[in-house]
Amino acid sequence: MVGDLGGALRAVRRRGYTAPMLREVPHGELVRRGRRWYVARGGELLGPGWSTRRVRVLRRAQLIEPVAVIGDGRRRIWLFEDRFYAEGDALEPGDVLALIRERERRARRRLDGARAALAGERTAAGAPRRERISADVRRAVFERDSGRCVACGSDFDIQYDHVIPFSLGGASSAENLQVLCATCNRRKGATP
Repeated sequence: MVGDLGGALRAVRRRGYTAPMLREVPHGELVRRGRRWYVARGGELLGPGWSTRRVRVLRRAQLIEPVAVIGDGRRRIWLFEDRFYAEGDALEPGDVLALIRERERRARRRLDGARAALAGERTAAGAPRRERISADVRRAVFERDSGRCVACGSDFDIQYDHVIPFSLGGASSAENLQVLCATCNRRKGATP
């Protein structure tokens, strides 16, 4: 039994493909039944059958540009580079090609982003981690700086600051630490 095109488009839409004007038909293929060839989706035959000669012409043409293989008014199924696409907007072959290439670009960008994120995770995993400053070192720095900000003399909201920033290779030793208030520490930023 040959199915209808509307059913194929509804099945594609039910899978959640509603945003783009062009949707890939999952499990679409050309199958031979007797002496005729049909477009099939998941075993269901769609549209009219073609002769072997017509299928050879379709297969050559679809390598160059999208070819509408089934259509009923505005809705069509296209074949391009051995994949089937459904649309309901009466698109031209150039429009279908543009949408397919845009889909491919998005997929490449997504893959590139995933690879970059993975590379970032690997880099972060290999990066040195800041260890907690020991209590002995904190006590020594606090006593040396009299428990006051070395920049303004405040004793409110004090913090331990690396003179040479940890990110630039500074150690967490008493010689490289100083007491600063939060305001002066923010003002200093990551400058040596």
